[in-house]
Amino acid sequence: MSAMSLANRRLRSDMVWFSNREERRKVGFFGKFSWTGVKEIWDWDSCTIGLARTAEDERLKVVVRSSTTKISRYMGRRPVGIRYMLGFDVKGKPLEPRTEAYTARKNIPKQKEGPKNRWVLQLDDDHWIWEWALDGADITSSTTYKLYQEIRNEIEHPSKEGTNIFDVDVDRQDERLIPVVYQPSIDSLKNFVREIHCAKGPTGRDGCLEVDVTLIFNDERLRKHGFLNTLYEAVRIVLYRRKLDVESFKILARESPVDNGFIFEAIYSDQHEMNDDSIHGDKPLPPAPEHPTKYYFMNNKHPIVFVNTSNHAMAEHDTNDRLWKWEYVPWLEDSPVKLGEETRQQIEARFK
Repeated sequence: MSAMSLANRRLRSDMVWFSNREERRKVGFFGKFSWTGVKEIWDWDSCTIGLARTAEDERLKVVVRSSTTKISRYMGRRPVGIRYMLGFDVKGKPLEPRTEAYTARKNIPKQKEGPKNRWVLQLDDDHWIWEWALDGADITSSTTYKLYQEIRNEIEHPSKEGTNIFDVDVDRQDERLIPVVYQPSIDSLKNFVREIHCAKGPTGRDGCLEVDVTLIFNDERLRKHGFLNTLYEAVRIVLYRRKLDVESFKILARESPVDNGFIFEAIYSDQHEMNDDSIHGDKPLPPAPEHPTKYYFMNNKHPIVFVNTSNHAMAEHDTNDRLWKWEYVPWLEDSPVKLGEETRQQIEARFK
């Protein structure tokens, strides 16, 4: 979802299926990611649908979210919620939903369901929202049909101007200044986030509050230079006494949200994508520049950061718009990441 400036309109929370036509992906022996050029349809169950409008060009977007539950040893062998997100533009008015026979393929694990009738809303040649048809019921009573009506109505009668806030339903709210982090979920090299620490600093004379955010990742596996990974891992253990990767950035919060920003010193991704693995933009000399906050999760207390490369370089924007994202919301009770308040120095001291 090439990240969005959003005026969000929440749609129904009812679960539906979502299907998208996309190229098959592959990961090479050393971890490099690539598209194969072969397209196929992928089916995802238990999805919720959101509607958003961009501020820059007023394009309407559909935001698909899904989740699953796993047992996490890192979190004390308790169940955690793994959240996923994908977004795409609505290119025109969709046709009225129809009934058709279909066989669904669940991707993980690989299994089939059907053939049987489904009620389906086709948004374009590559995206479908649907649910299994119920015996004796009419398609107009379905969640799919209600979504069709809301999407069509929003196209014909836009309800809100674009803002930069993701309007999302979550079970628990938090008024602390805590970022929400997005990272490509295709990362099969286990480079995912384990902990998010927010160490609040003093408020400056200009009213600017600084929060030092440190992310701890499970690993830092190379992709573009994957053939050097074993050597790179050995060097990290010698130098840092750890295999985990630790990266930091600053949140700058001011009285007016339009003045908020980030500093990604020596870890800015710029326009680099997931395959890149040696990206350290915004060097400290001269002082690393400030980047304006572009997107928020729910409200201005939760700025959004995108982890864009395999060495965990970050930015305020998304460079992997075709890929599903892990959505880390740290304050949720079932979050798969630990939320803490340690400084970078305290974290590094753990390993020494």
